[in-house]
Amino acid sequence: MCLPRLFSAIAVLLVPFFETAPALANSDFEPIEIRLVTGAPADDGALDTARSETTLDVEPETLLGPSDFVSVGNVHWTVEGDKRSPGFNVMLTPAGSLAYERISTENVGRTLAVIVDGQIVIAAKILDPVRAEGFLLTMNSEAEALSIAKMLRQVIAPDT
Repeated sequence: MCLPRLFSAIAVLLVPFFETAPALANSDFEPIEIRLVTGAPADDGALDTARSETTLDVEPETLLGPSDFVSVGNVHWTVEGDKRSPGFNVMLTPAGSLAYERISTENVGRTLAVIVDGQIVIAAKILDPVRAEGFLLTMNSEAEALSIAKMLRQVIAPDT
């Protein structure tokens, strides 16, 4: 089953992705987390976006972390308009789903960063509150998607 994008009511601002298999790029961050972006790109204390020279400053508070996720799906190809991309679903726990709804409701107009392995893979502006049980992460290549899904699966659901 392909979930609707977590950010179906969110405008995607950046969609940079990893080029190679990730190793923990920034030990200050969890393998997967969601934080709010503080504002415009900054020179000091900013987090890099994967495969881009753009940096964004993120809030220190992790809004959703590994314990808020329950599973990582298999890699499959998605179609959006004329673009095909490999991706995989990441499912939230029931508490994570409720937290995401609260976060999106309280922060309409702000930008959220999905951080994987210490790099922002998606930064999106919240347009409306979002109610979701998970979301789809898409990558530029199947190798990237397989590598990142495997790494996240080991963190989120190591026994599956």
